[in-house]
Amino acid sequence: MADDIRRTRHLRELEELFAPDYDAGNMPSPDKRAAYALEHIAYRMGKVDQKLSEVLIALASLAAATR
Repeated sequence: MADDIRRTRHLRELEELFAPDYDAGNMPSPDKRAAYALEHIAYRMGKVDQKLSEVLIALASLAAATR
């Protein structure tokens, strides 16, 4: 149950635009900031990959239909 809530919150955060809102007194270490950014990039690249797969499937079915 707690894992589902945490996963839902995490996915919601990843789906938002990446805009870190750290203030100078509350800024995490550079390693953590880089990890957050890389995690966001990986999530977005996965979404791009999914969309490209859908486009390729649609193009393949269109090509098969025109033969």
